[in-house]
Amino acid sequence: MKTYTGKERVLCAFEHRRADWLPVFDIVNKPDMYPALLGADNYESDGKLTARLALKLGMDAVTIHTAPYTCLIPPRDRFDGPDTFTDRFGVRCKVTDTSWPLGMAVNPRELDEELVERIRSVKVTDADVEQVRRGIAEVDDGIAVFAGVRGTFGFLFILLGLENLSMAIYEDPELLREAIDAATDYWTEVGLRAIEAGCTALYVANDMGMNGRTLIAPDQLREFFFPAMRRQFKAWKDAGGRILLHSCGNVDAVLEDLADSGIDAINNIQVRAGMNLADVKRRIGDRVAIVGNVDATGIMCQPDQARIAEAIREVIETAGQDGGLIIATDHSFHEGVPMENVQFFIEKARELGRFD
Repeated sequence: MKTYTGKERVLCAFEHRRADWLPVFDIVNKPDMYPALLGADNYESDGKLTARLALKLGMDAVTIHTAPYTCLIPPRDRFDGPDTFTDRFGVRCKVTDTSWPLGMAVNPRELDEELVERIRSVKVTDADVEQVRRGIAEVDDGIAVFAGVRGTFGFLFILLGLENLSMAIYEDPELLREAIDAATDYWTEVGLRAIEAGCTALYVANDMGMNGRTLIAPDQLREFFFPAMRRQFKAWKDAGGRILLHSCGNVDAVLEDLADSGIDAINNIQVRAGMNLADVKRRIGDRVAIVGNVDATGIMCQPDQARIAEAIREVIETAGQDGGLIIATDHSFHEGVPMENVQFFIEKARELGRFD
């Protein structure tokens, strides 16, 4: 059988074709892995170092965030306090020992005309995708590069906080629509720059769920956010892009909406939020590739690696037989996941995901 590159495996998965084995991927949110495996710190999410770690681990893809990615820790000279920074949209973030590579938003904004105008006025530049370019150059087409951008709902949820966002739906829906259009235009342009730079796909972080349900009512997502999302995805697809949609939490109620929006793949299919992989595969698995879904906060954090192997096997049997699967956890390799479990996960996934 032909030996495929990691990038080729990912493209096969997007197209529901079998390669030599199912691709393996996840986001590494463990800063200690960089000095341990590369002998270097990656506090500022350098694209080359992020790509090198993915190559070192043997993954088939890597996510490299664009510079405006909300809450992404900037260079230290842009901090406005010992552990705080403010982004271009006025989101103030606090960096903690466990927040890397992001800070935690600490000042929800009120929705007003001034904020909408601020979103409209921020310009996208080539520098915003420079780290993506650096990562692409480093992997030299050996593995896929996903460019991290924010989805409009996830962006406004961080910017406004859930309370202010929810109140806007009832108190000023027209202004909210203006904010949605402005934010969608902005992130569409960021995505187009990343596509032009040569990313394999856009990794669209658009958290819409919590445990058991969506963050706002499904009909509110459909009325306010999904029309703009579909226009955005069409613009990216028309430019030759591919879309991997990421949402934490339970999005079961809008699963078909997401599958019909123009995406190529979906993750996280989060176990502890009540998502069921077999059900997701049955409902939308013929239309989109699935990325996931070994339990990152439970199985990946415990010492019994036999349980990790069994979880990987179950994911493959449930969702990987047609090739439309990228093996991953249901969130990331985050703090609390032992480094030896990360390495075991990747090695075992490559072993169990091989096609005869």
